Amino acid sequence: MKNLRNAMLAASALFIVAASGPLTAGEANAVYLKVSSPDHPQTWVVGGHPSSEKLRWDGARQQLVVDVRYSNSDYADSVHPVRDDDHTLVFPNVRMADGGNLLGTDRVGHTAMIGRLKDGIFGKEVVLNRGVELNVHRVDGAIHASLVYNSLAAQ
Repeated sequence: MKNLRNAMLAASALFIVAASGPLTAGEANAVYLKVSSPDHPQTWVVGGHPSSEKLRWDGARQQLVVDVRYSNSDYADSVHPVRDDDHTLVFPNVRMADGGNLLGTDRVGHTAMIGRLKDGIFGKEVVLNRGVELNVHRVDGAIHASLVYNSLAAQ
């Protein structure tokens, strides 16, 4: 049964590739890198929404972090006041290289430059490279954060 399932998955993958046409040189050399935070703090399972997500370099920890705020402001009324739920998630697999460049390493050891630090009004600002996206979402109330680099999106 397992072999049949694997054969069906392989056939599906071949169909998708064949239907989309031949790969270009850029697609054949595409880089996809996902750097995830190991932190999964708990927030509301339902209700509430992410009201802010801010990447910053934490100088004390020497780590990239994302500050996330969930709010129930859409559901608040005179009986149920607005509540904000703040969390900070770290990215220990992102390090600062020379010149303030940020290097991210995925779980299998691939590394790519995902952004840089630049001087801003309130200190150092994190600027993500083109093709890099911050993805923050929750699963059963647990917050997950990752930085995803897709070289095809950077073109």
